[in-house]
Amino acid sequence: MPRANQDLPWPPPAYQPSRNAELLSPATQIVRDREDYLGQGQRDIGRRIADDQVELFVSTDPASALQQQFERLAPQFIALHDLGTKASLHLLGALAGAAGARVQRLTIRRQGHGVALAVIQFVEVPLADGNHVRIYSTELNADTQTRQALALVLLGRSRLGVVMIGELPTHALQAMLQPLQDAITRATWPNRDLLLLPLASAGTLAAQAARMVGSSGVAVRVTPLAARPNDAWSFISGSWNRMSGHGAAQTALKTELEQALPTPPVPLPEAPTLAMDLLPADSMSSRTTTPVAPSRPVAASVAALWADYLQRCVGVKSAVCGCIFDLATQRALAHAGTTPTPDRMASQGALLLDAMASTARTLGLGAAAPQAAISFGSQHLLLHPVPGHPGIVLHLLLQGSANALTLARMQLERIAAPPSGAM
Repeated sequence: MPRANQDLPWPPPAYQPSRNAELLSPATQIVRDREDYLGQGQRDIGRRIADDQVELFVSTDPASALQQQFERLAPQFIALHDLGTKASLHLLGALAGAAGARVQRLTIRRQGHGVALAVIQFVEVPLADGNHVRIYSTELNADTQTRQALALVLLGRSRLGVVMIGELPTHALQAMLQPLQDAITRATWPNRDLLLLPLASAGTLAAQAARMVGSSGVAVRVTPLAARPNDAWSFISGSWNRMSGHGAAQTALKTELEQALPTPPVPLPEAPTLAMDLLPADSMSSRTTTPVAPSRPVAASVAALWADYLQRCVGVKSAVCGCIFDLATQRALAHAGTTPTPDRMASQGALLLDAMASTARTLGLGAAAPQAAISFGSQHLLLHPVPGHPGIVLHLLLQGSANALTLARMQLERIAAPPSGAM
């Protein structure tokens, strides 16, 4: 079981968090009625389509639609907001990693089109009473205006809002807190509990907290320095447990990061399948049953086939990195090179193909699988559907002149893909 990163320091602080986060687009499924995707009869936001994927279809802008869902379902959740750091996603990864689980994703889509408008990452922490608490990060992927609006909705509708603060000069911290302070002064701010969690020295944070409180009635607390994820989770879970009041034992969070999420059960191996020849009944007793050889290779063999194919593809002139991924699940099947990471290449490749398919539908073009060649100066991206494997895509990063793309595509045509029957 993988261990969490609770004993590791936080990533280096960033004054301006990167906005190149992954925009994952889980496969869309057709549902029977409106309630199927709005909440499944529970107080969850969105419809679950996989163990780690939830989607919500909206007809208005994402922030307004999400606020309507929070108002209708009234879920109890925690929102993590970053200022000068990316620690919220690091903490979600540590929580999930301690249990061998994955950080989950809520994809907000345009109703009727399926276009992903925003992706919010979260983990679900179970409670003793059978319910669970979602912990959302506001370090989400969307356009700037949508991202800022969704962050305020998540903080404003959360039971506990947590602002994780990196090493920032006083003037920068004040400027970054100003939008939140302005939102708190408005009458539509329902959150009553905010936690300011410094990850580095913040000598003026107490004064900033007092300024935020004003006459709003919101309780703004400042924690001691949280040098590691385990410290941060201890402060967050402790604050949640103190807020629970009556019946706290049923709604309390475990304060040890490694114990916060339960370890998923290990599935039992399937029994071997037995096969018999089709013979008359009177001759059946003289025949013995033998195990049938698996019709599909084991996972390791499939991975080896994809790895071998990718190595041959990356061997084309000017290629520096490559990834083969499943378009439906955005799961990387093989990766070669250092950066970008396999998950990022898979997600961004799927995002580009989704945009191309949407454009094709709008313009009334054909429904063939799209492929792309995109140049950024001397760097090039090549998205190439793998022949004979519908939904499997090769994503290559190349470095060189404009002729590098043409030459790479010609060389790829001569590389045989793994046989479809072996996958």
